[in-house]
Amino acid sequence: MFLNSTYPIFIKNSFLKMLAYRMRYVTGVLTYLMFVSVNYFIWEAVFANSEPGVKIKGYTFHEMVTYISIAWISRSLYFSNIDEQIDDLVKTGQISVFLIRPVNFHNIMIFQAIGESLFRLIFFSVPIALVVINVFPVALPPSFLHAGMFILSSCFSFLVLAEMNFIVGLLSFFIKSIHGISRAKYFLIQLLSGLLLPLSFFPESFAKIVNLLPFVAISFLPLQCYLGKISLNEFYLVLFQQLFWIFLLYFAGRLLWKKAIAHLTLQGG
Repeated sequence: MFLNSTYPIFIKNSFLKMLAYRMRYVTGVLTYLMFVSVNYFIWEAVFANSEPGVKIKGYTFHEMVTYISIAWISRSLYFSNIDEQIDDLVKTGQISVFLIRPVNFHNIMIFQAIGESLFRLIFFSVPIALVVINVFPVALPPSFLHAGMFILSSCFSFLVLAEMNFIVGLLSFFIKSIHGISRAKYFLIQLLSGLLLPLSFFPESFAKIVNLLPFVAISFLPLQCYLGKISLNEFYLVLFQQLFWIFLLYFAGRLLWKKAIAHLTLQGG
């Protein structure tokens, strides 16, 4: 189904649509640079009284700077707002237009998100990366192998988040507004995905629970690949964990979509 030649058109259309709002990303770039700057000074204060090379919870100062910098650069790329798009389609009634099209709604949302990510890569992620890497002491991956592992794992993290957002968006078929749920999801992902803190900074019992959730597949696992903290043998386990959540969330989304359509038909009377 994904090989249908119709779907790449949605990538192009989504990319062109985002061009109309490209000036909005100027402020977005500044916002992300502020996030990285604030975190840099926080960790600089944390390590202020430590000897060079000292590790806190398994990370040196330079590793933490690299961690937070790459984390926010990556987020600017894999971020998607599929849930908000679906919510808007349901509220405006435009969802009916997609239902009569001979294409899969789920695939449309995913390919549109890919188009947005390509736009973000060019106009958002690259400018942020160029500034951050030149301003802060960000290290490169220890090898080309780890760089490749990071890129592949980041692609999978995009799909994990996209599938998660699709499920949240489908809740708009059942409730009046998913705004509160979307905001809760936003903060949960920031905390539990490892975007703000590596899992080693959490209490051990809590970290074990978090590691069983899909959130770590979004940010924490790709970052471990970038830092070289995961070997090639361990990388296969990372891919398995990410693929497991992609397929589980995908099939959960399919089941919820069937219920959503049935519910919409009943509401339409």
